[in-house]
Amino acid sequence: LLESTVDINGDEQVATAAVETEGKEEGPTPLGNELEKVLEEVLEDLDDKPDLLASLKEPVPEAGHSVESREATTGTIHTLTVHLGQPGHPEPLVFETGKIGRQAAGAVLLTRGDSIVYSTCARDNEPKSMIDFAPLSVEYQERFSSAGMTSGGFKKREGAPAEHEILVSRIIDRPLRPLICDGWKHETQLLNWVLSYDGKRGLEVLGATAASAAMYISDVPLMKAVAQVQVGLIDDTFIINPTNEQMAASKLNLIVAGTKDAVLMIEGAADFLPEATMIEAVSIGHSVIGTICDGLDAFRAAVGKPKKLDTIPAPIDGLQEAVNALMTERVDASTELRGSKKEREAESSPGGAMYTYCIEEILKDFTEEEYGPGITNAIKAALKKLVSNRMFHKAKTESKRIDGRMLDEVRPIDIDAGMLPGVHGSALFTRGESQTIATATLGDKGMQKRLENVGGKGFKRYYLQYSFPPSCIGETGRVGGVKRREVGHGNLAERAILPALPTEEEFPYSLRVESLITESHGSTSMASVCGGCLALMDAGVPIARPVAGIAMGMLLENNEFTSDDEAYVVSDILGNEDALGTMDFKVAGDKEGITAFQLDIKCEGLSVQTMERALEQARVGRLHILGEMNKSLDKSRAELPATVPRMATFSIDEASIGKVIGPGGKTIRSVIEDFGLSNMDVGEDGQIQLSGFSTEKLAEAEEFVKKLVAGGGGGRGGGPRKDRPQYVGPDPVLGETYTGKITGIQKFGVFVEILPGAEDGSTPGLEGLVHVSELHTERIRNCEGFVRSMNVEELTVKYVGNERGKIQLSRKAVLEEKKATP
Repeated sequence: LLESTVDINGDEQVATAAVETEGKEEGPTPLGNELEKVLEEVLEDLDDKPDLLASLKEPVPEAGHSVESREATTGTIHTLTVHLGQPGHPEPLVFETGKIGRQAAGAVLLTRGDSIVYSTCARDNEPKSMIDFAPLSVEYQERFSSAGMTSGGFKKREGAPAEHEILVSRIIDRPLRPLICDGWKHETQLLNWVLSYDGKRGLEVLGATAASAAMYISDVPLMKAVAQVQVGLIDDTFIINPTNEQMAASKLNLIVAGTKDAVLMIEGAADFLPEATMIEAVSIGHSVIGTICDGLDAFRAAVGKPKKLDTIPAPIDGLQEAVNALMTERVDASTELRGSKKEREAESSPGGAMYTYCIEEILKDFTEEEYGPGITNAIKAALKKLVSNRMFHKAKTESKRIDGRMLDEVRPIDIDAGMLPGVHGSALFTRGESQTIATATLGDKGMQKRLENVGGKGFKRYYLQYSFPPSCIGETGRVGGVKRREVGHGNLAERAILPALPTEEEFPYSLRVESLITESHGSTSMASVCGGCLALMDAGVPIARPVAGIAMGMLLENNEFTSDDEAYVVSDILGNEDALGTMDFKVAGDKEGITAFQLDIKCEGLSVQTMERALEQARVGRLHILGEMNKSLDKSRAELPATVPRMATFSIDEASIGKVIGPGGKTIRSVIEDFGLSNMDVGEDGQIQLSGFSTEKLAEAEEFVKKLVAGGGGGRGGGPRKDRPQYVGPDPVLGETYTGKITGIQKFGVFVEILPGAEDGSTPGLEGLVHVSELHTERIRNCEGFVRSMNVEELTVKYVGNERGKIQLSRKAVLEEKKATP
């Protein structure tokens, strides 16, 4: 009987092992000694592992704020210091204005530790009377110089925003836009620069809070202070604004934005956390937001400019009542239409017959001569408010929505997994009139996405790219560059699937998911989660916990405030419910927990109680969608498709890396060519990843490299090739045509065996290369794609020469001969 115990108490570490056998004395055994060694290694690892929660035990200043002013040659400089009072966050937030950017409407330097963000708010002098929205634009830039770096690009300067900068810009925009006074039509711009970065904590919430402060002290009518915090979770302990090390180990990455009264926005990802944990995290984050907002209120009282309200048009007396009287019956009738989206939009969209009729009739009594050119937009706004109110009334009186569904009902779902034969994995996911074609592509490390920011350089093994062409909503438009909306939706879907993926050790492939939206009428990002997960499963990626996503909405009678009793939560929202409703709350996960979430609110905030109701209703809807997905594909395919390259991974000593790569990369290129590999990646830690379509060639290449670093292998990669079997047989005849099997496909060409080897396999056949330029009479842009599209295992080629021992073949010559033959 083997017994082992480990007792760890302070510095005491005891490990014992004993064995009892009949007729033998007790005593240490070889197995016991081995166990002691293992335990010693484990305990050493524990000693080396940093205590990520140790900083939470250190004292921090109490929560509070102070405002100070001092005179300088440039004028009066005002400083707000806010202490969060949170464990592990001793650094205060220090807001400063009056020293830099004095010509902007509002300018703030926000410092935390040695990180500094500079934010400005500026506006045009004259309003744009013909628009019906708040013209706000937001830019955020992380200057490489802030971390003592320079851009890796050719121009060596910052240019177009990177994806992570676009995401931060969206996080800044989304909570501020709904709080700007209705009717504000001055072009407004928020610009944000990271000037200094200490590398300790993330910059997202710092930039967002600085931007909010700049707008709040300006004359732009943002009437309430807004702040943001980040919440992490380690060992059941919530951490406010965690360090980068803590966030790397956190099961939660939550960003909360709000006023001191309510939540405006949440954004983040989690590792299958339950809804109750999410609610608790939001509550804790919101309590800290209140501390910051109290400080910003005092800051504005000291330095804020009077808000510019004189250009905001006053409500027109009697207009809303006139629109209600004229249009209520027709609006109610439009909610009963059950045709296609296009048929419904022909009646009820802002450019449809219902709006046209309303504007024409109301203009008879409310003329442009009397009320100015903005009256048309005012009529549209009044009709939108009526439609929103009637949607609420229908939910309240009938518990139904404008498409006839119950409040918690999900639209019909149709799934076609594996619809595209030539890709690694695919799925057509349709939910109502929202539809996506999702594809998954598997590759080696060369397919990973390169990242570069002030935190350093790195790679992403998995990424999801979302495309929203204008045709998916029946329109035309510019196609080309990636839009900010596409970046944001793709990032949300990407993070939703990430926790469900196997680790790189379990599954060494790099993963790319693409979501092409083909129809849109509500929550295509959540359709991308469902379709993307199914596409990965169709490609054979071992996903043990499939995930799905759903978007929730909320209908209110008055969008200016939220009442828990008068808020109706709806599942799987339509585009109309998104546009005219009050909430867009996207939640993704599996049956046990949440993996990603995003909340945007159009009223002055959402209570935690209403959020709790929405999360529970989302959980029920998510379970329904997972059930439908399970009917189509209940588990990942057992085998990878034949078009997926096979992998081999092993390690060598770091000192031998140079020998494997060779001078100028000569050795590694030789290994790729000699063994017909797709790619060979040599990591800085000595890990080598081989990829190719022949498992035999992978094994041979691995054996060759191991012998090379041991001094026993070679060839052009580092020694004699006598250990490798050679072709034994007749030489090919110059100009002769041969039909042989395809043994490898590369970007630069195709390897073909034109003469067979020994029947017993003791010697290989004779292989030659058909360069991509010799594959066809026309130019081939994608060698691999072209050959696979032919769906053949053999090629007919002509032997055209031998260059430095390499057999040169041409399919182009065969095709030209056939064309010339009458």
